[in-house]
Amino acid sequence: MADHAATRRRVPGAVVRVARILVVAVVAWLLLRLLRAIDWSQVGHAVTHLSPWQIVVILLVLPVRRFVLAAPLALFVTGLNVPRAMVNDVAAASVATIAPSPGDVVVRLAMLRSWGIDTKAAASGLTLSTVMFYIARLAAPVLGFVVFWATRTFYAPFGWAALVFGAGAAALLAGLVYAVRAERTAAALGRLLGTVIRKVRPSAKGPDEWAERLVDFQAHSAGLLKAQGRLAVLSLGALVVVEAGVLVLCLGFVGVPMSASTVLLLACTFLVIYPFTGLPLMGAGVFDASYAAFVSSHSELETTTMVAGLLVWRVAIQVVPVVVGLLALARWRHVQRRATKHAA
Repeated sequence: MADHAATRRRVPGAVVRVARILVVAVVAWLLLRLLRAIDWSQVGHAVTHLSPWQIVVILLVLPVRRFVLAAPLALFVTGLNVPRAMVNDVAAASVATIAPSPGDVVVRLAMLRSWGIDTKAAASGLTLSTVMFYIARLAAPVLGFVVFWATRTFYAPFGWAALVFGAGAAALLAGLVYAVRAERTAAALGRLLGTVIRKVRPSAKGPDEWAERLVDFQAHSAGLLKAQGRLAVLSLGALVVVEAGVLVLCLGFVGVPMSASTVLLLACTFLVIYPFTGLPLMGAGVFDASYAAFVSSHSELETTTMVAGLLVWRVAIQVVPVVVGLLALARWRHVQRRATKHAA
């Protein structure tokens, strides 16, 4: 029996290792294919020769992107306005880029509490906005595939991406709908959690108290979703459109010739592989190689120019927000220290 149990434990581990090896192999192949076709001197020239007005336009677009990113948080966290939601979002994004999770969540909750947001409201709003964002991220390939099929042609890899990621989005959505309606399940989970915690810490709250907490949390989340769900869906739809638009803008600024057909190709490809931005560092390497490979298979666009545009895009959506986020975080901590001194 022990041997069978050990075998069952080893099998999932072996599957995970094989999956990791396959992912690394595919990414390495894509990167090698991408790197062979690049003239890095041309990339450097394209990146360093952006016009001042182009840089200004990119910088002006970034607050719009941050607004649509933060809008669901402002909708779901009672008492939180949009400017503070944007500060909270960019600060957490900077922490997530340079530190492992759940550091970004800790920063988010600490900020929200310091602004007088109730803990329950902060936790339920943050949970809902995060889940909704991941649903939108996983659903984006479906939109990209449908638009590409309707305007150009059927492309099997896009179809498979839409099927796989779309199934993930549907599963998350079903789980969210069930969670906000399952009062009995919330109570049962609360009692189970309370029992486990009581065994570890006898002085902790009991199962009934934990059951009441989770039911209250579930009811609050259900109310928020019912009241703000439609606006949140609209804001998340705007998010994926804005995200694709920022990349297309950066590609156009470095010299990619823009026509209606090219814009559709660039935008649809972005939407299809948008879930890759959920990987560490927004899928740096994986996203870029996949994007260049897919676009090259349906156009005569130069890989060198695309890489230049992707570099500009990454600076705009990763480097700039990290700098702004760290400055916002430093400012928030400074204000908190001053408030603590005055209170003392």
